[in-house]
Amino acid sequence: MGLVTAGNISLHSCCYGLAELKRMKVCLISRYFDFKNAGIGRVSLEIRKELIKRGHKVATLETKGTSLYSYFLYTLLGIPLRLPRGYDIYHALTPMEAMWLPKNKSIVTFHDLFQITDKDKLGSGIGYSNPKNFIGTNYFRFACKVAKRCKGVVAVSEKTKADLVTHLGIKEDKITVINSGIRGDLEPWKKRDGKFRIGYLGQLDRRKRLNLLIDAFKKSKLEELVIGGIGADEEILKEQAGGNDKIKFLGLVPDEKLPAFYNSLDVFIFPTWIEGYGLPIVEAMACKKPVVVLDDAIIPREVKSRCVVVERLEYVLGNQKYLENLCRYVDIEGNYLFAKEHTWERCVDSYIELYKEVNIGK
Repeated sequence: MGLVTAGNISLHSCCYGLAELKRMKVCLISRYFDFKNAGIGRVSLEIRKELIKRGHKVATLETKGTSLYSYFLYTLLGIPLRLPRGYDIYHALTPMEAMWLPKNKSIVTFHDLFQITDKDKLGSGIGYSNPKNFIGTNYFRFACKVAKRCKGVVAVSEKTKADLVTHLGIKEDKITVINSGIRGDLEPWKKRDGKFRIGYLGQLDRRKRLNLLIDAFKKSKLEELVIGGIGADEEILKEQAGGNDKIKFLGLVPDEKLPAFYNSLDVFIFPTWIEGYGLPIVEAMACKKPVVVLDDAIIPREVKSRCVVVERLEYVLGNQKYLENLCRYVDIEGNYLFAKEHTWERCVDSYIELYKEVNIGK
């Protein structure tokens, strides 16, 4: 594999030995190709890795800034100034990166439309500030209206597809639903201790409503709550936990430790307000863990219908036997099979088919 770096653009190429595969030049544009922005960063990394593995030449464009202001400048000025020429496909991993792409060679992925449909539920970076909320949601709306001109439009769930039709007026037959994948090594293990443990993994962010989980746990007699992840609300949540030694903040859980994390749990709790899909739920199911969500959570039906849905966390966490009995009704084996359908190979297979359609029809 060769690597050439020019500024923030990385060019990768390798030979995969598949004579029948037409190798394409693909430019992927995202905010980051790491875990700084959680799910999007993971998706960006995995798609890049899988494309390179198959012998395609891949350029990546990202920002080095971390603030919302730097991201605004990147999408407004950085992308058009640094976008490489001569690629077969330009794939924006979110609509914010899609505004400057050549129309007939471009694909955009929509993970959600929260900033249009549910702006009152946004995360800490925007949700706590009315001016940021106003500017951010309107800029996002503008970006979406431009991005919908891309030749190919992808939604990560049927719910996101329906939102694209309803709120952006995109024709249904233009939208391809492609689910993201999960790590292949997420498999069930035998639990290594007898402690009853519940846990959460994801952003420590207003949208995830971890304050509800911490409050409910503090009122319970459960043995341990483990919280994996980082985010803008980390210090607020630690203060809320009040030094309770039964609540453990693990920080960012490395990829290679995800199987150990999920398999240390008896129940995975995901108190989120709203999700474009909810990959941590699917990851937990791959490890044969029951998942509890709240009934007012907006989660795609194909995922939420497989969870234990409760009205409030206080009662179910306050009564361990009741929680265990609820979880016995979960179709653990069916959920496992559902989760294992979410592979990055399948995801990128679908993207490559779309790349070919766009490339042929340009």
